Amino acid sequence: MSHGTGIRPGVPYRRPGGTVDRLVLESEPTERLPIDERSVNDWRERVHPDDRDRLCDALSDEEVDIAYRVRTEESNTWITERGVQASDDETIVGYLFPAGERVERRRRLERQRERLEEFVGVVSHDLRNPLSIAVGNLELARDLEGEQATERLDRVHEALERMDTLIADMLALAREGRIVEETAEADVERIVRQAWSTTGTGAPARLVIEDPLPRVPCDDRRLRRVFENLFRNAIEHGVDVDDPIEHVATPETLDRDSSTVDGPDELQASGGSMDVVRVVVGPTADGFYIDDDGPGIPPDRREQILEPGHSTRPDGTGFGLAIVERIVTAHGWEIEVTESRFGGARFEVTDVETVTDAE
Repeated sequence: MSHGTGIRPGVPYRRPGGTVDRLVLESEPTERLPIDERSVNDWRERVHPDDRDRLCDALSDEEVDIAYRVRTEESNTWITERGVQASDDETIVGYLFPAGERVERRRRLERQRERLEEFVGVVSHDLRNPLSIAVGNLELARDLEGEQATERLDRVHEALERMDTLIADMLALAREGRIVEETAEADVERIVRQAWSTTGTGAPARLVIEDPLPRVPCDDRRLRRVFENLFRNAIEHGVDVDDPIEHVATPETLDRDSSTVDGPDELQASGGSMDVVRVVVGPTADGFYIDDDGPGIPPDRREQILEPGHSTRPDGTGFGLAIVERIVTAHGWEIEVTESRFGGARFEVTDVETVTDAE
């Protein structure tokens, strides 16, 4: 790699073995680079989640030339990495330097274009089927009379309602994918209870809160949407009850049998044999989790479940969990889908900057 002026463009570095995690600086970092030590062993974790896959792909090329964001406590800093494979063990050597505003603007436009292409693809795929149903039944209704015509028109109405739901969810997906630029410190427990009040009330479900939930810098409206969608997902997939019951939104001991509900007299009168899904929200070292005791998500579907259009319910749009992933990523956090302690689904949000009380 040649730089004709003979002036170093930035800080020289090497990646032993070409790995994304290992980064060694050959000289002291500059103030404009978000690096405070010469040797880094967790570089991938410092890269913004939206840019990690791009960086991994770039490092597999013979020549590396990529701009990406590195997260700091205050903000995200764009840097440019340029290097080449310099040895048989695939070690990469090159330079790191701050990326200019033009690079940052270009990458922002590229992400918007990628989102738009995804949006267009989903629209063309998911709206085509209910539209075809509506058109077909409308044409048949023209040749029918009475109840037969009414039945066809009812199917048209159902298809149009389905399209309306899809459009609303797709617009929400597009809006919630925006990067969070302004945050304020918020109490996660307060947001959890607000979300439960709009999704858990009247449902066959019980909320359990493990103390203490943290306070975090966030967009509290969008974080509430995260909990609402996850609660709704747990309730819809966790139980199949025709007659909903009142939930008990009070902390419970986690070892209590989830089919037993302590609370109002009307719940006790049912004999304690109700099918109730338990939803648990609790803290982690760097964030929080949402557990349920439903059927869970098979390991081979846990990554796909966060992508737009994936749903296990015939009447689902497949956007609820995709919206969750977009909001989490927009905050600069990460989300992982695993198995809960009860064998159900666990959604763990990590890389969250929590706020602790001053001693």
